[in-house]
Amino acid sequence: MKGLATLLIATLLVGAAASAGPLEISFGAGPNATVLADINASIGVFNTLIAHLNETFDVHPDVSGAVDPLDPMVSGLSFCAGERFWLIDWFGVGAAVEYARSTSSTIGFFEGSDISTIDAAFGLTSVSVTLGGRATFLDAGLRLAVDGGVAYTYAIWDGSVLFEIPSEYPDAISGVPPEGESRYTGSTIGFELGLCLSYPIAEWFIIGSSVSYRAATIDSVANREGAQLDLDGDGTPEAIDLDGITVRLTISLNIDLSLNDEKE
Repeated sequence: MKGLATLLIATLLVGAAASAGPLEISFGAGPNATVLADINASIGVFNTLIAHLNETFDVHPDVSGAVDPLDPMVSGLSFCAGERFWLIDWFGVGAAVEYARSTSSTIGFFEGSDISTIDAAFGLTSVSVTLGGRATFLDAGLRLAVDGGVAYTYAIWDGSVLFEIPSEYPDAISGVPPEGESRYTGSTIGFELGLCLSYPIAEWFIIGSSVSYRAATIDSVANREGAQLDLDGDGTPEAIDLDGITVRLTISLNIDLSLNDEKE
């Protein structure tokens, strides 16, 4: 029985390989837009305080200097690599790994009796593994297909804040963000859905572009001690809202897995 089962499995594997479609290996890169609603709201709190200090010391006789506001974290770059096995001519399944990074930073100085520095730098790195499929619904030289999949995303938030208020500021000031360096991590499950346009330069080489929508939210991220990210110090942890759109240019290589000598 054991020998018969082994022979059956081997026969199935050889049969699958004989009828297999190509294995497509792809690489891509492009801009990545992300909502990050809570993070950008906290950046707005930073910018409100920076604008207030700029206005205050712009007319102060004993203090000079200014600080540029932080840019919102709404875009970055995305890089991906994946493989897809075409079960039939128009449908394939596969997996992909994506790396994305978005940053925002500012640094400036106020010079009075001392030099006061405001230096804030934030970064969000995400690594996603997506399992999904692609269905081609138009093949007329150019190929138009729809992609869909489920993605596991691991995110790393890193930040550094130095927020020195000049001693010449006339009153006590509230809402100064927490200072120091920080690193928080978290993960979630989401999904992606998109459209892909591709053109085969040769049977084995394809160029293309894609636009995809991503839905994924990490309710909170935590550091090693278990404390949750509270960027603006208001006592409410920030969620990492990764919903957004990614546009990519891609190149793909097709590897023929068929054991048949005859080509269709």
